[in-house]
Amino acid sequence: MTLTLPLSSETEAKLRERAAAAGIELTTFVMEAIEQKLAAAAVGPQRSSDMSLEEFDRWLDELSAGTERLPSLPTDFARADIYQDHD
Repeated sequence: MTLTLPLSSETEAKLRERAAAAGIELTTFVMEAIEQKLAAAAVGPQRSSDMSLEEFDRWLDELSAGTERLPSLPTDFARADIYQDHD
């Protein structure tokens, strides 16, 4: 299947930069990102203890390259939020 997506020039530049940093073609990078997203959604969050050493290394590389988004905390997050159920 061929899919055409309208991307902003900024998004395209980021994709090209990350694919180059990973040393792979843009198409391969995008396809792998889609497959990873689908796999993660089907399985749920994967713990590092469930990964092989190679998978864990690849995950760390992707994390450091910024290809995987981490959830951000609310702007008003405070230490008290951690202990909200403690008196």
